[in-house]
Amino acid sequence: IKNHLFPLALHNAELQGVDPHDDEERLTDEIKFKIVEEVIVNPWYYFREVSRAPGRSGSEPIKLRANRGNIGLFWSFYNHLTVLLIQPRQTGKSVSTDALMVYLFGIATVNTDISLLTKDDSLRVKNVARIKSILEELPYYLRFKTPRDTYNTEKLSLSRLTNNYVTNVAQISKKAALNIGRGMTNAINHIDEIAFVSNIETTLPALLAASGELAA
Repeated sequence: IKNHLFPLALHNAELQGVDPHDDEERLTDEIKFKIVEEVIVNPWYYFREVSRAPGRSGSEPIKLRANRGNIGLFWSFYNHLTVLLIQPRQTGKSVSTDALMVYLFGIATVNTDISLLTKDDSLRVKNVARIKSILEELPYYLRFKTPRDTYNTEKLSLSRLTNNYVTNVAQISKKAALNIGRGMTNAINHIDEIAFVSNIETTLPALLAASGELAA
């Protein structure tokens, strides 16, 4: 298969073997600057070397594990394809999508609104909590949060990047469901548990007509 090594892309060869999560004393300012440059222009470097999520047990965060699902998700997203991701339980579907949203919201974009639509408030709270936890696992020099930013269970904002991560839940009323779709004029949309979102057949067409990238 041609071009199968694209997930190993590295623009700056000086970063080969460098751990972006290494102790502050061992990373010079010059190396940190090069890491930031690489992360911004190279999402594969972020997914491979930078992204971490809290472990289900123990204190050590875990790396993102590549599989056909998440490699397909990332490749399709960056080729401007709408993605419907279906994977067996406990194989990292949520972590992969969360890692992508953290990269977009917290590092790689500016002046961008990203939205989440999920089936109920309980899942909204869980989704936002996972996003926050992955943001907190970024190396300190890649965390752009300030005290004036919004960080609650319904919205996250980063004023340094002028980015927003806003959330919505499914609506029982078809009129309200249609208004969600029309109101979500964001560049990037994530729909969680799409099969269980009430009136998704009403919300989704309006959403697709007004938005850019979609990961579900």
